[in-house]
Amino acid sequence: MKLTVLTDNNTYIDRYFLGEPAFSCFLETGGRRVLLDTGYSDVFLKNAGKLGLPAADSDFVVLSHGHNDHTGGLRPLMAAMGDRRSALVAHPAVFESKFDGGEPVGSPVTAEELSERFDLRLSAEPVWLTERLVFLGEIPELAEPRMPVGTLSDGSPDRCLDDSALAYRGENGVYIVTGCSHSGICNIAEYAKQVTGQRRVAGILGGFHLLERDRRSRRALEYLEREAVGELWPCHCTGFRVRAEMARTMDIGEVGVGLELEWK
Repeated sequence: MKLTVLTDNNTYIDRYFLGEPAFSCFLETGGRRVLLDTGYSDVFLKNAGKLGLPAADSDFVVLSHGHNDHTGGLRPLMAAMGDRRSALVAHPAVFESKFDGGEPVGSPVTAEELSERFDLRLSAEPVWLTERLVFLGEIPELAEPRMPVGTLSDGSPDRCLDDSALAYRGENGVYIVTGCSHSGICNIAEYAKQVTGQRRVAGILGGFHLLERDRRSRRALEYLEREAVGELWPCHCTGFRVRAEMARTMDIGEVGVGLELEWK
């Protein structure tokens, strides 16, 4: 599988791409093109154009969850698709109204709008996109408690049940691509192993939503070290101090727009 980061908070020096505090990546595997998340805007499309990648011609568009830094580019994507119709895969709760500090932070596009351009496949169960790549659906609490982020329209805490990830069944274990890991990176890793039947986590790329060096991040880092994850590529919503702490005992890579990885 080939993976290319199209949007991230970070950009590399002397590589002329655009960045924003958001996430999007493009995957090619099994003869299929998969776009995971669309960032805040059309930045992912501009970067994809410079990279020569047909992001608007993806067979699958997958939403890791419903926050606007992952769904904000949906409308520019629809405009770029022309007459093409693709499948959109996500959790059924992905289009719920979400708020943070009173500000709306949910998807700017509704399910009704998207259904005019996409074949919606909203599932809490795993959805296999190819023989080796799977959308995990709803992540159970297997290794850590799920932490609420913001609120829903009724004022209740948003437990982010829509937060999911992609898992790739590799030759040496399971590889995980996650947007923000609101479900808990430890829960995601454990469930990815269950769904794919793999015993080892070979690599993880994405946002871990570990912002500060606190009890939760320490437990997560202890888990990742204990699991001896082969490749760690923390980005987007992973705090600098957490990444620095991670680098003390683990080999982590620097993620930026244009990063390309090949996983077998």
